[in-house]
Amino acid sequence: MRLRPFPLISLLVCAAACRGEVAWSAPDWRPERAPLRIVAASVLATEVLLEIAPRERIAAVHFVAADPRWSVVADRCIGLPVVGAEPEQLLAARPDLVLCDPFTRPETLALLAQVNVPVVTTANPGSFADIAANVRRIGAVCHLDAEAARLVATMDERLAAVRVRSAEVATFAVMNLDGALHAHGRPSLFDAVVTAAGARNLAAEHGTGPFRKLDVEAVLSWRPDVVVLAGECGSVGVVPAWLAQAPGLGLLPCVRNGRVVTVRAPLLASTSHHLVEAARELQDRLLAWGKP
Repeated sequence: MRLRPFPLISLLVCAAACRGEVAWSAPDWRPERAPLRIVAASVLATEVLLEIAPRERIAAVHFVAADPRWSVVADRCIGLPVVGAEPEQLLAARPDLVLCDPFTRPETLALLAQVNVPVVTTANPGSFADIAANVRRIGAVCHLDAEAARLVATMDERLAAVRVRSAEVATFAVMNLDGALHAHGRPSLFDAVVTAAGARNLAAEHGTGPFRKLDVEAVLSWRPDVVVLAGECGSVGVVPAWLAQAPGLGLLPCVRNGRVVTVRAPLLASTSHHLVEAARELQDRLLAWGKP
C-alpha cells in the first residue's frame, strides 16, 4: 500500500508546536529593537498604525483594510503594499513584526513562528477599555508607547464629549439587526456604542450575549424605539426593503414611523478608536428626534 505524503504545512505546524511557546506570545513581550517592517495583518492593526507609526515603517496592510466596504481607512492605505492572510503573502513583505487578530488561523501563526517572525495577536474587544488596551499593546511592541498613549487619550476625550449629552437620550430603547435577525447584547462593541451614546440596548437588557440570532416574535415583543443598521452610508429614517418586507417586522412602530438609523458598515464594525464616531452619530440622530 502506498502511503500518502504528509503535508508540509502539517509538518511545520507540528514542529512549531514541539518548540513550545514562543517568546512573543507572552502578554508583556516587547522586542529589543523597534520593528521597522511591520505588517498590519488586521483592520484594527492598520487603523492604529496609520495613526501612530511613521508610514515608512508599515511594510504592508491586510487587503480588507484597503477595501472601503470594510474599512474606514481604505483611502489612507493607497500606496501601501497589500497582503492576504496566507503566511506566504505575509512573509513576502519581509516583516520583522506581524500584528494580527484572534481570528488568524493557528497554522499561520505556527508557520511564522517556524521562521522566527514575531507575531502579536490583539485581543477580541468588547468595550472601549478593551480597545484602549489593544492600542497600548500595539504601541508597546512597536516601540510607540507615547504615540499610543496620545491616541487613547484622544479617544477618551471624544468619548467624554459624547457622554456629556448621554442623559438626553436615556429614554431611547434601541437594538441592531441585520438581514438574518442577528443582534448584539453584552459584552459587545455595539453595546459599548449604545451605552456611550446614552441609550438602552434592548438585546443586553433581555440577556442576549455578544451575538445572537433572534426570531421575529422576540423582536416584536421587545418593541424597539429605534433600529440601528449597518449600511453603505449614514442615513436617518430610510427603511431598507429587506426590513420593511420581512414578515412581521413591518408591524414594528419604529419601522412604520421611519425610526431607523443606518451607520456606515465599516464604522459600526470598527474595533479601534474610530468606533467613538459611531456612538456620536447614533447620539446625534437620537437627539434630533428628541424623544422616543
